[in-house]
Amino acid sequence: MPWLAAVLMGFTIGVITNAVGTHDRRQVRVHLILGAAGAVIGQWLFSAVGPGIAGMRLLPVVGSAVTLIVVGSVLSQLRRVGQS
Repeated sequence: MPWLAAVLMGFTIGVITNAVGTHDRRQVRVHLILGAAGAVIGQWLFSAVGPGIAGMRLLPVVGSAVTLIVVGSVLSQLRRVGQS
């Protein structure tokens, strides 16, 4: 059950990220996928760190989801600049 909570938290972070800025359709999907993947990775690697809600660890899940979204966005922007 903690994995499901982590995936839902990752999707939520992806939705919030998409609401903050303007993105094309491809980036919206990428943010959702990276948010969910980052949350699961954070739960898997740091399952004993931080306060827990619904079996998942909040700080690692949120931190890793945000980090993965930021890295993915930066790489996407660099690739877009390189194509110009």
